[in-house]
This record gives sequence, structure tokens and C-alpha cells, in this order.
Amino acid sequence: MKATTALDGLWAATLLVLLPIAPLIASLISADASYCRRYAGTLVRAARHIGAQFRARAFSRWIFYQPPPAGQRDDIVGGCTHCGNCCLHRQCVFLDWSAEGHSRCRIYGRSFWRLLACGRYPESALDISLYACPSFAAVARSGPSRSRTIPIAVMEPQHAVVAKTTH
Repeated sequence: MKATTALDGLWAATLLVLLPIAPLIASLISADASYCRRYAGTLVRAARHIGAQFRARAFSRWIFYQPPPAGQRDDIVGGCTHCGNCCLHRQCVFLDWSAEGHSRCRIYGRSFWRLLACGRYPESALDISLYACPSFAAVARSGPSRSRTIPIAVMEPQHAVVAKTTH
């Protein structure tokens, strides 16, 4: 068993133990008492949230997160269409839907949201692929080569001529 899978399993088990107080925790994080008022529904949503976190390896990816070096980051193009896929495959306990069918995050922009991977999404092709995001795409950076070009001088009698370059 991989260490990351074990870590995600341990995290999921811990959250399942805390499941009875999940509505209170969600209410405190979101500053919305409706999670407590709808206790039974929130328990079901919280259980789905925990399962989705485990399947997406959300905890271990967050713990072991290391941003790619500046020169190796993907260029992300597109704009959010509010499909909800990035919200733990539409299973996040904080995900809500408008009357038009657009997703909305009930903690968007809050301090807690910024601590989560949500605050960085989408950051890479892996993020986009993991959640099958139809809104964004990662493209290779354009512009100058990231590798250093070193000219090679070919020595001929009495003078040097630059013959070719390597990458």
C-alpha cells in the first residue's frame, strides 16, 4: 500500500469519526447555520465529501504539495463555466447550485478556502485532468526556450567559425 493512500485512508477514517459533528463544523467554516438546521442532509453530504476526498487523494496531494518551478508551470487558459467538477467531482459539502444550474462555493474567498487546494485551482494539467474540467486547458508555455543555448566553435586553420548550436 502506498504511503499516500494510507495517509488518505487515515484522514478519511478520522473524518468519519467526526461525522456526527460535521454539520457544526461546516456551519462554523461557512458562517451558515443551515448546515445544522439540515443536520441529516448535511451528514449525507459530508459522508460523500469524505469519500470524494479519498478518491481524489485530496489530503495527501495537499500535504505533499510542491509548486512547480517558475519556468515549468503550465499556462492555463479558459474560464470557469461553473460545472462543479473541480469541487471533489461535485461532492464537496460546500458546493451549492443556482436556479440556473451553475455551481457556487459557499466558502469562496474565505480564509479557509484559500488554505485549500481550491484556492489554487487550476494550477496544472494534472488538476484539470483529475477533475475532467471542461472549462480550462493547460498549454505548453510559448516563448524562448527554457534550455540554455551554447554555441560550439569549430576551429579551422587561422580562425573560428560558429557552426551550430545545441539545446
